[in-house]
Amino acid sequence: MNKIFTTLLFLISGVYCFAGNGDTTYVSSHTNVTVVTNPGTGSNGYPAWAVFPSSGTNYRKIILTLSHRCPSGMACGEWDYLDYVYIRRVGGANASSQDIELARYITPYGNSFNSSFHSSWTLDVTDYAQFLHDSVEIEYIHTGYETNVGKGWLINVDFALIEGTPVMNPVAFKRLWHGSFPFGNASNPIDNYLQPDTTTVNANTANLRLKITQSGHGSDASNCAEFCSKIRTVLFDNNVVDNKAVWRLCGFNPIYPQGGTWVYNRANWCPGNWVYPNDYNFAVAGGSTHIVDMNMPVYNVASPSANYVVEGQLFEYGPLNFSNDAAIDDILAPNDKFEYSRTNPVCNNPKIRLKNNGSNVLTSAVIKYGLMGEPESTYNWTGSLNTFQTIDIALSGLVSYTAGNRVFRVYLESVNNAADDYAYDDTAYSNAIVPEVMDTAFILLVKTNTAVGQNGYSLIDENGNILVQRMAGSMTANTIYRDTFYVSPGCFRYVITDSGGDGLYWWANPSQGTGYHRILRLNNSIARNFERDFGSRFEYNFVASPGAIVGMNDPVEFTDITVYPNPTTGKVNIDMSLKKPGDVKVMVYNSVGQVVAKSSHKNFAAGVIDFDLSSVAKGIYNVCIITNDIVKTQRIVLQ
Repeated sequence: MNKIFTTLLFLISGVYCFAGNGDTTYVSSHTNVTVVTNPGTGSNGYPAWAVFPSSGTNYRKIILTLSHRCPSGMACGEWDYLDYVYIRRVGGANASSQDIELARYITPYGNSFNSSFHSSWTLDVTDYAQFLHDSVEIEYIHTGYETNVGKGWLINVDFALIEGTPVMNPVAFKRLWHGSFPFGNASNPIDNYLQPDTTTVNANTANLRLKITQSGHGSDASNCAEFCSKIRTVLFDNNVVDNKAVWRLCGFNPIYPQGGTWVYNRANWCPGNWVYPNDYNFAVAGGSTHIVDMNMPVYNVASPSANYVVEGQLFEYGPLNFSNDAAIDDILAPNDKFEYSRTNPVCNNPKIRLKNNGSNVLTSAVIKYGLMGEPESTYNWTGSLNTFQTIDIALSGLVSYTAGNRVFRVYLESVNNAADDYAYDDTAYSNAIVPEVMDTAFILLVKTNTAVGQNGYSLIDENGNILVQRMAGSMTANTIYRDTFYVSPGCFRYVITDSGGDGLYWWANPSQGTGYHRILRLNNSIARNFERDFGSRFEYNFVASPGAIVGMNDPVEFTDITVYPNPTTGKVNIDMSLKKPGDVKVMVYNSVGQVVAKSSHKNFAAGVIDFDLSSVAKGIYNVCIITNDIVKTQRIVLQ
């Protein structure tokens, strides 16, 4: 038997599965904890003690998982607030607080979510291994000022601690910059807070890692710092090592659609996602002295209100423990992890993330992969991957034509034409939900909105052949494009893009109108409706098989209801396409529950229902649509 299977396999659902050098221990510090704001202070802490493996335990990798739901009997939190996970006291209640920021998360705009909402995010926190032993106090902090009555989040904080030989042994830790620093104030510039730090490393230190977590907030006349892109400069020993825009594209967020301005790009964060740290690695001599520094550009405005939340941390490590050491860092597809849901499920071209944990440059790897119980495929990768670097690799071939939930396995047979020095993280597993099965005869139906210069779409088969493609700018506004296909059985990918980042409909841009994209059967019944408010890109993979019927028991996925424009000055359009004809009732309620407009429709299948609310008072209204299968409520603003 291959050496990677000589011991027990430990499966972390949708994350990793490792064989070998130690067990995986699961520790939960917060289990189904309801968190709400403290409007008086803007911050609410939820400390909890957890027991981790003993101090003699070595970790190869540590994965933090943070999940959110709507609390029972409450609405989800409405606003995009800063949340943190902190390491506080280590060892006991009388210990001093470490005050180490472990992770930073921004909550989504949750006012439109219901009890079915769930998100789950993972983050590699192996750098904090030296603190996660024995009794540890972990604090979850929820900030913000919205009401704490009837609104909040149900959160879980979980750790997966994978035992094994570390990539390099931790030596020391130092916190550098920490706080919310003003930006744009000439009398108090941000450089007052981002001072260079001089550190003399320990005698057994061979590697330094600088970790910077930075997010921009506030909005002055130039929309800084939340909505402006500024360059951060990182220096080591007075030499520039990085110039990086503190910026993040948000239109492909797995949490979509959201109620607020979720599609806007921001200063290194998106609503409903981690604030990801940036790591900088340096080889150093034991006992040497070094200067680390970060700078932001000079920026002054008349009425400054911007700020950057910055956490700078310095980790000292010993030498790398292995020379020839690669790892399957993650499986990007197929995978049912929530954070990869925008590009999953798939039926071909698996994608993995390969990492070099060794001191040698990684130049080749023989990769084996496939669904458990089916023949393996082989991919020979060649390239140049330096120490600590990762690369995303699209593997060739099909995943499967068989629908259902399967297990996908990938492992490294060899690296650099030799056996891996540390083989226990050469294997990874994922839950592989194979895509839906569609009939080989179908209709692709796309209706454009007014922003046709931003939208394009294509349908591609498993061999990369483009069956239909319409580029941005090539279509006419408010026009229906209908393409009928008779395809051979196989794997297909439909992709629609929007360079404006606001899909075919978005409440904050009523001027673009609304479009839609659907797949129909040949009898014009709906096989699949797709979300119009998709941000910058939407992908749908499916398998075509003769006579297949998809989703007959899922009315929500096949019913398309959009209320626009929103905000409105009076006119309200309810654009609906139902799975099957039926009775429809529409009620419009004011904020105190009074009905201000209503209508009923018999044997309704598709079309637009209009209301004129110009005669009622300005304010917030709820539009409730009731069909035979579902009830949908959407809030609108009457201006």
